[in-house]
Formats: sequence, C-alpha cells, structure tokens
Amino acid sequence: RLASLQWISMMLAKKPDTMFKHLPKLFPSLLDTLSDPDDKVVRLDLKVLARICVNKEHFDVVLNNLVNRFKCDRKLLETRGSLIVRQLSVLLDGESIYRAFASILLKEVDLEFASLMVQTLNLILLTSSELFELRGLLKSSLTSKQSSELFIQIYQAWAHNAVSTFSLCLLARVYELASALVTHMAETEVTVGFLMQVDKLVQLIESPIFIQLRLQLLEPRRYPFLLKSLYGLLMLLPQSSAFACLKNRLDSVSTLGILTADQASSSLLALGGSSNSSKSKEG
Repeated sequence: RLASLQWISMMLAKKPDTMFKHLPKLFPSLLDTLSDPDDKVVRLDLKVLARICVNKEHFDVVLNNLVNRFKCDRKLLETRGSLIVRQLSVLLDGESIYRAFASILLKEVDLEFASLMVQTLNLILLTSSELFELRGLLKSSLTSKQSSELFIQIYQAWAHNAVSTFSLCLLARVYELASALVTHMAETEVTVGFLMQVDKLVQLIESPIFIQLRLQLLEPRRYPFLLKSLYGLLMLLPQSSAFACLKNRLDSVSTLGILTADQASSSLLALGGSSNSSKSKEG
C-alpha cells in the first residue's frame, strides 16, 4: 500500500491533469485507506489527498467526501478523526480546513452527526498544537475583520453543539455572547452527555490553552461577562469534581475582589485622614 500511495503521489506531482481524470475511481480507495491500522499508511494517504486538494475544486470534493465517510463510519471519526484533521491542517491550512468543515456542517441535515462532528472538531481546535495559529486568529475576533469573519463562520456551524459553541466564545474572548449562551443552555434538556462535555470543558479551562482567560479573571471590572459566564457554567453543574474545580478557581478570584475593595476603602480613609489633618494645620 505504501508503494502504491507513493506512486500516486509522484504522478500527482508530475502529471496532475492526467491523474485528476481518474479521481472518481481513486477516491473510494483513498478514503478506505484512512481506516488502515498502520499510521504510516494513513499519513501517506493524507499526503495524497492533500496533493489533490491543491486544486480548489477538488479541495471541496475531498472534504465533502471525507465528511460523508465520517458520517457513514462513526468508528473512523472516533479513532482516526483527530489524526486526519490535524494532518490535513498541517499539509494544507488550518483556517481553510475549518472554514470548509463549517460550510459543510452548516448544511448537514443529520443533527446528531453534526453535533458529534462539531464536538470532535472543537476538541481538536482547543488541544492540537497544529492549530495554534488558528486559535491565535480566533482570539482576535473582536479586533480583526478577518478573525471576526472566521469566528462568525465557525460559530454558525458550532451551533449544532451548545458546549462547543460556548467554548468557542471563550476562546474568541466573546464573553458577552458566552454569557447569553449559558442562559440558553439552562433552558435545554441537561443530559449525561451534556454534563460530560461540560466536565471536559472545565478541565480544558485549567489547561495552558486558557491561561489568558484565567489571568483575565483578575480584572472583573474589565471582563464582567467572563465572570458571569463561568459562574453560570458553575450553576449548571451538579456537585462533582468539575464543580469543585471551577468553584475553587472562582472563589480565588472573589477573594481577590474583596481584597481590592478593602484596599480601595483603606486608601479612601487614608486620603480622608490626610485631608482633615491638613485642614487642622491650616486652622
């Protein structure tokens, strides 16, 4: 299989027009190869698919076929989904890949599959080192037109999964929208699956990906909706390890707020004392 894939890759590099004529016959075999147990075979297969994707027309065809394969083979999505998305993001471009997936999922009629696919893509987005630049773009959603357009496109597709949408808002620092989403989530049915996703999100909030978010908690006056969002998330959780973890984080911020208020009061009292002392001397 490795030799066959190497030959196809070479032919695509040297005679792409000739090979493109045979794509309808090649696609099924290339997609089947993604399920191969050998990682080397899968990685080479993805390189072949990436060469095909260089052509814009074939780029859309490849990703549409890939999503359909994930839809028909949920095990492939579960076992190979992360590797496939990460490798394509490296071989091509993470932003283009996620924009394409978002466009496809926005039209998906199987809502259960769309929710699962969004959940998978969101976890990869939040944890994969290959998507560092894409995360950086999304963090500028409120200050950059390109980032704002990217956020809106992904957000529309992510709406298939409430927790993924909420975490996307946290990543993009769109905290006011995140706060509104918490209220919306409270009105929907809270299932075991939903609570498991929230539990995972709480773990991710404690990871390096969200270190800037945790630092922003030190400025509650500047980021009031961030605090409101996380307290809202806390209220959705039952008593559990995730609840305790998030509560401890927020309690430490509340303590800081009290200390800041006490310091401000002390400063005002000191200022008042100095003022009275000055007036006494003048008298």
